[in-house]
Amino acid sequence: MGEVRPGRCPACGAAGRPAGARLGLHGHGWRERHQWGPAERDDAAAVFGLLLRRYRCQRCGSVVVVGPRGLLRRRLYSAGAVALALALYGLAALPPAEVRRRVSPLRIVGVTAAAGWASLRRWSRAVCAGRLFPVVRQLPADATLRQVAARAATTLAAYAPSSGGLAVESAAFLGASM
Repeated sequence: MGEVRPGRCPACGAAGRPAGARLGLHGHGWRERHQWGPAERDDAAAVFGLLLRRYRCQRCGSVVVVGPRGLLRRRLYSAGAVALALALYGLAALPPAEVRRRVSPLRIVGVTAAAGWASLRRWSRAVCAGRLFPVVRQLPADATLRQVAARAATTLAAYAPSSGGLAVESAAFLGASM
């Protein structure tokens, strides 16, 4: 499992595998994490279990968790699922309830959630604040959340590996995982 070992400790900068010396980052077990959303753009939304590798720095004692691309810290949904939701909301102008139906694995929603989706608003505000997808350029202060979602989707679509012929929603899904 050395192929996923980080090159350096993100906390203190110590080398993970120094040449001719003992390992700086030792394997420290596994952590299970769930990821929500579709695995591919046209798939049905589901909940996936992932095993993430943990390493412990021998210099500072920090624990580093390594996961696949497209995994967002402190978020249930994958980066691709969030980008897809923002594209459907901002570019396709779908109502929040329809976006939720396509992206969320949860099929039973409460009365207040039936009309909208708080996650869409939360993600759009996080993009505005630079906490989610920081590559997205700032918008004017009077921009609507739909405009923020559209800017995020088009920016992420530009990061797709080969967006020729792909719909913007698919390109945003792929670009978010890069």
